[in-house]
Amino acid sequence: MASNGSAAESAPLAPAARERRDEWTPEQQLAHVLEICGAQMQSALRESDLAIETLLQAFAAFAAMVRDLEALPEELKKAMPAGFTGQLASVGKQVTSAVVAFQFYDKLTQRLGHVHYSLSTLATFVCDKSQAGEREHWQCLLATLERLYRTQDERRLFQRMAQGLPADQASQPIDETTPASAPDKAGEIELF
Repeated sequence: MASNGSAAESAPLAPAARERRDEWTPEQQLAHVLEICGAQMQSALRESDLAIETLLQAFAAFAAMVRDLEALPEELKKAMPAGFTGQLASVGKQVTSAVVAFQFYDKLTQRLGHVHYSLSTLATFVCDKSQAGEREHWQCLLATLERLYRTQDERRLFQRMAQGLPADQASQPIDETTPASAPDKAGEIELF
């Protein structure tokens, strides 16, 4: 599993806000709230990293046991109860499917890293009144954030939101055959 310590994810939130904490402005307060949100997200990701790593180690050990059992000499396999070989093959496939399904976590941490970076960038942006007041600067900000997105789901959601759809509609699957929130089929890997 990849950790969530990429440069985008570990970018400090709102350095401009941090420099002038004594200066109260709505922009400074917004930046501070965004900073709190980012810190909460990073904390939750660190905690979940440990749980996912434990689960992956358990599944890897289980998969190794299945491989060891599959490698038993045929004479020993014949001595096992009826259906043992079929059950073993079934368990092996299920373990493989479960490990592939854990890829959702890599995808999740990458997407949350993009959200964290976006929050950080937004917090810094709104504190710069020369940028925040100009429509062209907002368009540049959106173009910069759009380049972060690597998965089809992220790009589709961003494009729908940029076209003006409300979040609840933009996050809906395009059709019933490609649900945006469903994990990839076992064995299929989306590179992101």
